[in-house]
Amino acid sequence: LASAAAGSTTTTAALNGKAALYSPPPITTDSSQQALKVAKSLQSLNAKMYGAYWCSHCFDQKQILGKEAFETYVQYVECSKDGVNSQTKVCRAKDVPGYPTWEINGKLYPGQQELDELEDLVNGLVK
Repeated sequence: LASAAAGSTTTTAALNGKAALYSPPPITTDSSQQALKVAKSLQSLNAKMYGAYWCSHCFDQKQILGKEAFETYVQYVECSKDGVNSQTKVCRAKDVPGYPTWEINGKLYPGQQELDELEDLVNGLVK
């Protein structure tokens, strides 16, 4: 359990030979109006954020958007094999280069994005 990221929580204990699964730390920031608007636009574009529970930049990305925006409008794909709801095969099939990576309209945008950067991205794509 020592390998888990600081603040992450163990959801499933090692039981019957099965490995423990980890959840990312909880999002603690409130969403701004700008973050909510960007998140709604991301949802309209069927955007996904690929990440890992242990990834500090993924946590920072979530904090930038805030709890309401991220949990209500953003489709999150857990790529770590020992993360809760892991979709490692999907991440490999998409050839996700690192975490976090955004997929918007089928194109991958690797790296943590500031809110203004995400807004510029979606504004260029939303019709």
